[in-house]
Amino acid sequence: MKNRVVQLLFVFTIAAIMITFLNKSIIPFSTLIGLLWPISLIGIAFIIFIENRSPQSTLAWFLVLAILPVIGLLLYLLFGRSRWRRKKHLSRSEEKRKLFREILAGRRFDLEPSSPLNERSTYLAQVIQKFGGGPVANDTATKLLTNGDETFTEILQAIENATHHIHIQYYIYRSDEIGTTIRDALIRKAKSGVIIRFLYDGLGSSKLRRSFLQPMKDAGIEVVEFDSILSPWLLETVNYRNHRKIVIVDGSIGFTGGLNVGDEYLGRSKKFPIWRDSHLKIEGKALYKLQAIFLEDFLYATSSLNTESWNHFMDSTYFPNQEIHQTKGAIQIVASGPSSEDTNIRNALLKIMSSAQKSIWIATPYFIPDQETLTLLRLSALSGVDVRILYPGKGDSIISDQASQSYFTPLLKAGVSIYRVKDAFMHAKIVLVDDEVGTIGTANMDIRSFELNYELIAVLYETKTVLDIKNDFEQDFKDSIEITWASFQKRSIQKRMLESLMRLISPLL
Repeated sequence: MKNRVVQLLFVFTIAAIMITFLNKSIIPFSTLIGLLWPISLIGIAFIIFIENRSPQSTLAWFLVLAILPVIGLLLYLLFGRSRWRRKKHLSRSEEKRKLFREILAGRRFDLEPSSPLNERSTYLAQVIQKFGGGPVANDTATKLLTNGDETFTEILQAIENATHHIHIQYYIYRSDEIGTTIRDALIRKAKSGVIIRFLYDGLGSSKLRRSFLQPMKDAGIEVVEFDSILSPWLLETVNYRNHRKIVIVDGSIGFTGGLNVGDEYLGRSKKFPIWRDSHLKIEGKALYKLQAIFLEDFLYATSSLNTESWNHFMDSTYFPNQEIHQTKGAIQIVASGPSSEDTNIRNALLKIMSSAQKSIWIATPYFIPDQETLTLLRLSALSGVDVRILYPGKGDSIISDQASQSYFTPLLKAGVSIYRVKDAFMHAKIVLVDDEVGTIGTANMDIRSFELNYELIAVLYETKTVLDIKNDFEQDFKDSIEITWASFQKRSIQKRMLESLMRLISPLL
């Protein structure tokens, strides 16, 4: 039904334009436009209505189309169409994705925890796997990396020690000082015989130029763009971005978390001289899932691969099944995106937070929750759980910042504590529950990360890294200013109106 409506609108538009240009006396241009816009807007409003979106999203689109019909129409064409458009596009490469999954299924690993988890962790891991998460694995070492200096030092060291392959994937990769440093390190390793695959998002890294990428290609590095903004399928891909950050070295060391590659992540930005972020280093069995996520993304973005070329990825050089002994706890990787059957990450986070008995601590640069997440946090606080949200002291977007603050009132009234990191942009994406289960990854606490972007998180059960996360939270709270209900009520009427407007369109962000 939706396809037919879109096709009819398209045919009508083309026919009307042809009639106008072939014989202007038949329908004057001004009359044509006067007819075309209302019909197009009514048609799109009908499509939005029958898609059965959330009430918030449906009302937001109706509001935009009513107030700003021309801009609203363009925004819908670029950003508004639902997942069926993405799945239609994905069907062009689904044969390759299916091939990869079949080959990967032939690799069997013992990922069951060899040391017992407590009852709550065991239950969560089992449920999250049913939600689409990867298998839970111990024999895995993790290390929390705080801020850019520590993160990039560890990544560069791992690159330097590579002997077989390096897989690197980022949403934003800049051609500045740190970007050039990492690129040159990759080129040196490629010239020494290491296999390197470099995947970047076509929108987030749209400023990368051929002059920056060509030296990597000349050194034999496979450089691949994920959904170019110059693609003929732009309207089907522009709103669905690959927001993941992955580095894998020799299948034995991996990195993921909040940091992209750019000088701002080292605090070298005039706008954000203090950049607070967190990343995760992983060694051991859990890399099985991280490697699989990268390879499937790379497969999707690459056009000339076949069964033979993918079979060689299944040997022990890419999946060494390395065991790290004498490690407590376990880790589980959860991925989701437009091609997922459900919102895996959002569902996993809701399940983890709903298990809280003492505390829920959240760090996120953008806080635009869906109704279920907002309700869960409110009810948890009202029931006596220590719910805290760590939020940037300085935002990078007035729209998202004001939209985020529009959700503060019901949370503060329910007893949620909200902290703004002083003079810093806080970019970490972390959840900590009861000092026992933690998550760190690429997903923000917002609707875009939950529903539109390709994201991943690592769920940590009873590991030492969970305590390190707690220590970082406690230090961040000391470096922050708590927003009280009394002070937040003193906002000007203009600010409240701006927050309310941004709240209305927040489902579109």
